[in-house]
Amino acid sequence: MPSTVYKGDLSEITFGHEASLFLEHDYAGTFRFVCSFDTGGNAANAPHHDLVKDTSIITFTGGAANTPVNAGILRYPNGMLVGSRLVFNASGNFSADDYNSTGRIYTIVKQEVANDANNDNDGKTEITVTPALKSGDTAADVTSASGDAITILPFATPTIDVSMTHADAANASGERVLTDQFVGLVSTVALPETKVDLKRYHVVGLGRDVAVQVPGRFTNQGGAFECNIHNSRWFKYCLGQHVSKPLNSATENAATGTYILATGKPANPGDSYIEITDDGGTDDPSFGGTGVGVGDYVILDTAAEMVDVQTYRETAIGGGLVADAWPAVNATQIFDKAIKQQIRRIVAFHASSGDCKIWLDQPLDYGHPVTGTVVTFARYATDSSNGSPDRGTDGGLTNGIEHLYFSRSTVPSFAMEVSVRRRDLDSNAGTTDGGTGDSKQLTRVFRGCKVKDFSMTADTDAALRLSVNFDSALCYTDTGRLETTNKGDRYDTHRLFEDTGHNELSRKVSGIEKGTQKPFMFYNGTMRVLGQSLGQVVSFTLNGKTGVEQFYTISGANVADSATDQVPFAGTRNPTLAVEGKTEYDLEMEIIVDDPIFYHNMRRAVANFDDTDEAGQTDADMIRLTFTKSGSGATRENLEILIDDYFITEAPLPIPEDKGPIRSKLKILPKSIKIIGRDTVLSP
Repeated sequence: MPSTVYKGDLSEITFGHEASLFLEHDYAGTFRFVCSFDTGGNAANAPHHDLVKDTSIITFTGGAANTPVNAGILRYPNGMLVGSRLVFNASGNFSADDYNSTGRIYTIVKQEVANDANNDNDGKTEITVTPALKSGDTAADVTSASGDAITILPFATPTIDVSMTHADAANASGERVLTDQFVGLVSTVALPETKVDLKRYHVVGLGRDVAVQVPGRFTNQGGAFECNIHNSRWFKYCLGQHVSKPLNSATENAATGTYILATGKPANPGDSYIEITDDGGTDDPSFGGTGVGVGDYVILDTAAEMVDVQTYRETAIGGGLVADAWPAVNATQIFDKAIKQQIRRIVAFHASSGDCKIWLDQPLDYGHPVTGTVVTFARYATDSSNGSPDRGTDGGLTNGIEHLYFSRSTVPSFAMEVSVRRRDLDSNAGTTDGGTGDSKQLTRVFRGCKVKDFSMTADTDAALRLSVNFDSALCYTDTGRLETTNKGDRYDTHRLFEDTGHNELSRKVSGIEKGTQKPFMFYNGTMRVLGQSLGQVVSFTLNGKTGVEQFYTISGANVADSATDQVPFAGTRNPTLAVEGKTEYDLEMEIIVDDPIFYHNMRRAVANFDDTDEAGQTDADMIRLTFTKSGSGATRENLEILIDDYFITEAPLPIPEDKGPIRSKLKILPKSIKIIGRDTVLSP
């Protein structure tokens, strides 16, 4: 008999990136967006522009397969975008709402596919925004024209999945977002459950009891998980900035032809959309005749340009030359610059005669100019073909990816999908009658998640572990079971080991290639401090804080609330911002003492950093923790934590009562940290 209660083994947790969505007029030859005006109660139009409620409705038409809009349907689950914000980049018919000239930002308070037979927009996506558009303040419909575009901003906007399907009937719908990534070897997890900040007021003359109770803010705080680290991907969300480099550059040009950024279309920081063209030809990119498309990866490499890894030092490290930047230097050298190299997953794609429009799975951290940027592609395969990373039986990686993580101005947000059920079958395979054959699935997507603090620990008992605390801005809930007819689960959840990662290839895509799920163990690690290798390290803990804080703004919308709303009250009671603050790091290390150097450095309060400017400088003063997985292959999975500017603030030397070895618990305060990871994840 199937379980009649919710159980932990019937729960699924996956995560995905968040990205902006750029929708330009006529992008596939047919795409339009329209703001309609109510001309006096015409049921076919009304009410698409409501000055009383200070809202406007934007309708999409046209589009193409494998792009964000197809047949007028935006490929997002109903209600998923409520609470997200959008701007217009417009010089055409929507120029009155252009963000660059007016600074106007709009909040999405409703998003659905219209299914009213009396509505001209039946079967098309309608997005209600507040405040009302200036461009729609006329007595006629306003249709996009050349130069008009919409950008839905990335915070709280999960990456689009263009393969989802929409149906008016909930039980026939297969809506989802691209939350198909493996969280990790999670041992414990706490979700950022919704809490209501209830305001209670006593009133003079109405007795001693509470007279009025009013709900205030909604909070989704307290998210946390602990996992055994098997690759480096979570450090992107703990530190914020990231560049990548395929180890085998010969496989980067697996696609036919030579491709560059389109003229006048540079890739800007924060963009999740690029345009490329065949340099001197009209061929669409392909792998041996199989066209590049959704699910492949694009590699942007500007070899002559660098980014600052660390912006403030007392001395300059490296002369600003490519030879002094990562990855030209290795982890034994001190560096503070890296070459601009970024890899992103293609989530939507449209190509015509060598001109390609590409939507990416997450925003670009850095910009790339039209001139000097090389655009290449990679595709996951069960072997190492088409630039696919692959792990051999000796643990060595073919086409492995090296990542450099560090902290700068921002921390990316992510989305986390959580589903619980009471039977171990897909929910749509059962009924919704409440009987034992009903899975009673509950699906939520926590949006706008950002890491607040983290702790990485290793000791001689276990694997390298990472604990992460995070908050969420909004929570989407699948309410298909509350609809009047054809009840069912509208959202198609990701069953990681049943469908999303059910074979060797799909497991690679989700970040768990065969053999890579084993964590880094304590016996995989080595440590160097102040130029010497330590063999007496008992444990270490690296703590970090991102300073992320959520903010609520006065942004109410005069909209009616419904029990079937996926995000209650149009998200107006949730935070609208999650802003990074100052970062702080500290390292605690317990060692068995055999040398006086630590005490001398602590006693003198010496700043440990190397102030030479030599390309071959070794890690004389650096703290370097290195973990390399077991095997005989030369390029095995690897993780290196680099601390090259720090003070030792505590180094006690207590005499033990048991007459055993003297242990010292060092406390080290670094300015910043850098982490280098080698694995098979193309886009962390």
